[in-house]
Amino acid sequence: MALTESKLQALHGKKNKNTKIIPDRDGLYISCGLKGKLTWVFRYRFEGEQKRMTMGTYPEYSLDEAREKLISLRRRLYEGFDPKVPEVEVKQKVTLAYCTQKWLEIKVPTLKPKTQGQYKSTAKIYLLDKNFTVDVQTAAREEWIRFFDNVAEKTSRVNAGQVLKLVKTVLRWSRSRSYITGSAVLDFEISAVGDKPKQGQRNLQMHEVGLLWAMINKSRATPAIKNCTKLLIIFGARNGEIREALRSEFDLERGIWTLPPERSKTGKELRRPIPEKAKGIIQELDETYGNNGYLIPGAHLGTCVTHPALRKYVIRLRLKMLDIDESFRAFTPHDFRRTISTRLSEQGVLPHVTEKMLGHELGGVMAVYNKHDWINDQLEAYELWCKMISEAAQEELSRIS
Repeated sequence: MALTESKLQALHGKKNKNTKIIPDRDGLYISCGLKGKLTWVFRYRFEGEQKRMTMGTYPEYSLDEAREKLISLRRRLYEGFDPKVPEVEVKQKVTLAYCTQKWLEIKVPTLKPKTQGQYKSTAKIYLLDKNFTVDVQTAAREEWIRFFDNVAEKTSRVNAGQVLKLVKTVLRWSRSRSYITGSAVLDFEISAVGDKPKQGQRNLQMHEVGLLWAMINKSRATPAIKNCTKLLIIFGARNGEIREALRSEFDLERGIWTLPPERSKTGKELRRPIPEKAKGIIQELDETYGNNGYLIPGAHLGTCVTHPALRKYVIRLRLKMLDIDESFRAFTPHDFRRTISTRLSEQGVLPHVTEKMLGHELGGVMAVYNKHDWINDQLEAYELWCKMISEAAQEELSRIS
């Protein structure tokens, strides 16, 4: 039941054995002290954390005055500000472009080069938009929704969701640097403006892997692009781990590929064994391009094979495979990772081994105490995988010849 003025008068000055908290409405409470002092309290949640703030005492603030003050505090909360933080006069409008520029100048250079490139590209297209000139601290929710609706209309709802994540990253950083005090958009969920990316499910069956391998062998592409695709299939590594690999990372004598921390997604050194089939491919690349610089050189001196070049090649392979089998579903190089994990799991290879092959960190207690990388177990699994590829490719080659 809501408080009344008469009830407050009865409580004022009345001694209590314990402090009592009596609710009014909308997060407003009155705290009754041991000696009868009454204090107005506002309870609320901000960024998932339960908070409370003192608003003043009764009768200095009457019930009507406390409720009136509550309205302004709840409005600030709705706009994305912590009501506990004093409202300051904004001397200069702070735009999204301003915050983004500061973030690009100060924070982004501390990140990995690849991450820097991704952030700079997205920020340039969406966050540095000179047409969106509202103050991020005072912009209404409706203005933000129009901004993201425009992104979704021009691209997709999934992309709008990704842009929202980046905007929140930039503005949280800006708040930590005291460029802003808050923003309504920080409370937005992705579902309000877009969609989350769907988790990939595609993994190739062995006859598909065999046909793909056979089509690579029959294609007229350069040795670089053909062998790049083959190594991605064999290792199940991330696209950039193979494309941008330096020849010096591969020790054929010891049979170890060492991915340095600066190129690893986890920021830690990653070791993979090199199966015989991969050794043969690397030796072929050495004979064609030499054994210095990038393992798989690009079209221009001192560059590696680009992501667009690899993507276009895989699309061409898919189209040729469709000519042979109309039921063949689309795939991307990233699906090779899901493929090797799924097919080897079917053969009884244990999860901790396939996780290491994929370059994943082990979860739970194992991540803390177990630093072993199961090189011998990985090698055994890779050799099994290469045997499965060869057998499937031979079978498909016989079928289509």
